[in-house]
Amino acid sequence: MELTWKEGLTAAGGRTDPSESLSCLYDEYGTDVLRLCFMYMKNWSDAEDAAQETFLKVWLRLNSFEGRNQCGVKTWIMRVARNTCLDLLRKRRRKREAAGDEPARIMNASGEDRELMLDVLDLPEKYRAAVLMIYWQKMTLREAAKALGTSPAAVCRRLKKALSMLEG
Repeated sequence: MELTWKEGLTAAGGRTDPSESLSCLYDEYGTDVLRLCFMYMKNWSDAEDAAQETFLKVWLRLNSFEGRNQCGVKTWIMRVARNTCLDLLRKRRRKREAAGDEPARIMNASGEDRELMLDVLDLPEKYRAAVLMIYWQKMTLREAAKALGTSPAAVCRRLKKALSMLEG
């Protein structure tokens, strides 16, 4: 039997503490969410990550949901789980598409070039992104800054830091 929204929020002995309500909702729907996530993700580890992210989103929005469109708690949680899985799958697809044939190009590079490319790929994301946009994609500082959502000066600082990390 599906809990109504009010029952979901006041579960666990009538307490309205969001963490206690979340615990009750997890006990009630955790297995169902995990199963749904597994059907989308087709991998147990990814399904567990998606389920965890689902309940994090539920917890963050627990007080803002007010029985929208007359749907029950389970319906809402399952919708959050579905959307979370779809978002994760989109991110995974974009990451694969962005990589494209680059790994093959890296492995076909000469020894010193391949080593440098692998070192760049090991940099922390914000430094790696700056290096790849400026040197690999041949963007200007202004273009890279817009793409990274920062200032040209910040991109320049990141490039200098990346260089020192690569030399280090």
